[in-house]
Amino acid sequence: MALKYSEKGKKIGIIAIDPTSSKTKGALLGDRLRMRDAENIEGIFIRSMAHRGYPGGIARATVGAIYVLEALGKNIILIESVGIGQTDINISSVCDTLITIFTPDYGDEIQLMKAGMIELGDVIVLNKSDMSGAQEAMQEISAHINSDNKNTWKPPLIMTQAQKGTGLDELVNATEKHLKHLKEENLLDKTRSEKIKKLMFSFLKEEIWTKAMDKWDQDHELTGILEMLERKEVDLYRAVSKASSLIFPDC
Repeated sequence: MALKYSEKGKKIGIIAIDPTSSKTKGALLGDRLRMRDAENIEGIFIRSMAHRGYPGGIARATVGAIYVLEALGKNIILIESVGIGQTDINISSVCDTLITIFTPDYGDEIQLMKAGMIELGDVIVLNKSDMSGAQEAMQEISAHINSDNKNTWKPPLIMTQAQKGTGLDELVNATEKHLKHLKEENLLDKTRSEKIKKLMFSFLKEEIWTKAMDKWDQDHELTGILEMLERKEVDLYRAVSKASSLIFPDC
């Protein structure tokens, strides 16, 4: 996709998020290895980063990287998440257009509905469309795509074969149409404002959690509550309430 935008004369920034090992805390950063062809093209800059356990499909440093790439004059910024589920939606808070990518082996129809990602995607892609079962998957996904009553945008469903470049022109056109739609409906600034608010609250939650855990390690009263819980002298809900009162005494 970056190559297609490059052919249009765009300057592209790519942020590739890789999962972090829960044991070693390291990350392979393999996405960059797979994008060597793009990295050698003038105007394309690739930044790989480990998500370091941050929820939502992105890394905490992603937003800062976006600001830097914008300052460098990048027209298009592509963000690849670690792969997300129904509750991991921070990626949608940093993008104007969210592309949800499936492959034909995603599972059965119930699994498709549980994933919830069709509801979030502005453009839906079925990659590896040469695999067995691709047509059936196309029909199932199509049945779950509904237009958004708020802005009348119906996510297009595109079949691609990324390694062969099949369908990528159509994908780029779909993302450009979505951005044009947002501008024509005067929704771009509004949606960006709503998304940055959600992202701020998400970051705030993580900051509060970190400070709460730091205080937990230093406060004997808090560790005492855990000991009471282990001895079944207090139930879980009461323990949480008591701990919350100690961590946030003014709330």
